[in-house]
Amino acid sequence: MYKWIAALALMPLGACATSFDPVRNLSDMGASGYQAERQAMNSRGERDDFATAYAQNLGRCADMDLALAAQSDETAIRTAFDEPELLSPGDLVRVDIARGEGFEGDYVIGPDGYVRLPFLGDLPAAGTTRRELENAISRLLVAGGYFRPSFVQTSVSVLQWAPIQVSVSGAVFQSGDVILNERGAEDDPGARLSAPGDFTLRRTLSSALFAASGVRPDADIRNVVVIRGGRRRVFDMTGALDGGPMEDPLLVAGDRVHVPSRGCFQLALARPSRITPPGVRVFMSNLTRPAASNAASAIGQDATRLPYGTRFLQGLVSSNCVGGTQATNARRWGVLISRNPLTGESEVIARSIEDLVRRADRDDFNPVLLPNDAIACYDSHVTNARDVIAMMAEAVSPALSAAVLGGLAQ
Repeated sequence: MYKWIAALALMPLGACATSFDPVRNLSDMGASGYQAERQAMNSRGERDDFATAYAQNLGRCADMDLALAAQSDETAIRTAFDEPELLSPGDLVRVDIARGEGFEGDYVIGPDGYVRLPFLGDLPAAGTTRRELENAISRLLVAGGYFRPSFVQTSVSVLQWAPIQVSVSGAVFQSGDVILNERGAEDDPGARLSAPGDFTLRRTLSSALFAASGVRPDADIRNVVVIRGGRRRVFDMTGALDGGPMEDPLLVAGDRVHVPSRGCFQLALARPSRITPPGVRVFMSNLTRPAASNAASAIGQDATRLPYGTRFLQGLVSSNCVGGTQATNARRWGVLISRNPLTGESEVIARSIEDLVRRADRDDFNPVLLPNDAIACYDSHVTNARDVIAMMAEAVSPALSAAVLGGLAQ
């Protein structure tokens, strides 16, 4: 009986002595993974030429999704963006008319894009400039016989730019409709609202990209397309990253923004900026030894919200997967679960944490964390064997006790 119990206890230990089971993906991480840093760690030892993953990422660049952006800046296209201050539904405007007390006042452009003035009716205002609206009002005043052509003087000023809805598609983390320039009542005190004129930076192209959770690392930010009324224009947004000059136009309601993809991972875009996310939310699990639960691992809100550009190894440290008793817990494994935004496929990689810490070429296998990535930690083989022995001891303890008591009874 004792031999049977010993054999039963040793069976799980053989499984613990084996290596960590390799993970499998539909795509080859070394050839078509989203980041070259997700490729398998080189088993032939450290390479002399470090940072080869950076060159591999750039080598994958291809002119994908650029058909929309490859448009010439024709004069007809450019005129749609020459005047940045185009009115949108919801904008609050003030109309001043010399000796026109019955017509002047503050007006809100309606959801249909028209503004209603007393005795003049509905005037199309959305998509026009202030000067164009002034001319339209003057023509109606003259046509209605209220003023002579040489005496009419009209001025239109914007008291408040309204929130607008635009759509963003392409290489952004969250495509779809976004609302720009949302304001609360406390944002506009009465003294400011009564003053003529308003200014906002929250209706710009960079604000739209930021509202779509930022551009992805594969974005072609040199060819961001804005489509307005069937006409399009390409903008270079690299100034948001390097501090250089950048044309950042004001958008109007109904604009469409498209960010092409280069089809490759660009490390320069994996950092906080005006058009990239300031941080990422990462899901973490450390439910194994040396911690029995996430709470004991101190994995809270601060640990799972990391600055954009954080790498896998830093995320492992944040989840308390690195360190511990060297003889038993150091040889642990970390698993990264992510998604390839180009293919939509999940990608899973496993790393020996100790190898990732000690190898000089670690950056070639240390990918950047993306929003909604997940990290899980596995214990070392020594810790696994220790827990299996403890489990088997608990299982066979009643049988041993029964055998001992039976022997004593005889």
